Amino acid sequence: MKNIIIIIIVAVVAGGIGYAFGGSSGDMQDKKLQESITMMKEQSGNIQKMAEMMKTSGTIMQELGMKYKDETAIEKGKDLQIVGEKYVKENENATEGSASMKNIMDK
Repeated sequence: MKNIIIIIIVAVVAGGIGYAFGGSSGDMQDKKLQESITMMKEQSGNIQKMAEMMKTSGTIMQELGMKYKDETAIEKGKDLQIVGEKYVKENENATEGSASMKNIMDK
């Protein structure tokens, strides 16, 4: 009889410990997911800023090229502006993505 009681107590304690570790593992996964989402949002924001700066710099380069009659500066400015616009579109498409990714990012 004592052995059965000891086995039951050990089983309950072991089950409680297993449940606690299992629960904290889920918490760690949730925390990692939230960190990943935060990182993706920050990266998306940084890409957007960089793309806007490229577009603005390209426009300024074109204006200066026209002012100083420098065809090379005008062409480089156009290229920079086009690349900036491309990055803006790619970033928007990446953040819109699938419905499930959008739901995750909106949390």
